[in-house]
Amino acid sequence: MKKSPSALQNRRKQKNLEENLTERITFRISATEKDQLNRKADSRGIKPSQLCRLIVMRRQIPDHSPQTRRWLRDLVGMQNNINQLAHYANTIKGIDDWVLDALRFIISEVNKAKNILTNNDNNHE
Repeated sequence: MKKSPSALQNRRKQKNLEENLTERITFRISATEKDQLNRKADSRGIKPSQLCRLIVMRRQIPDHSPQTRRWLRDLVGMQNNINQLAHYANTIKGIDDWVLDALRFIISEVNKAKNILTNNDNNHE
């Protein structure tokens, strides 16, 4: 009887097919440019070769930096707070002043985080 491969094995095979990087392109850059490239890659949490590949292929550059991860974790926490406030408002069939104040605070924090992230994206390009 033939065994079917596990989901993990299928994922590994698919990833290898998508990322079958067999070709090499070499180009020269100055020491200063190399330092800049390494800093940009480090700030995004990716390898310099991956950053170059994404830039050349005009793809979106992921940001896996600790600051972005922290921001996303905070955003999930804020989402939970909003859900709790919505549940409370539905329970009492209305909105108290403190609920409105809490929502305004959460919205201002989300806007601050969004501005910081947008400015960081503009600085990396």
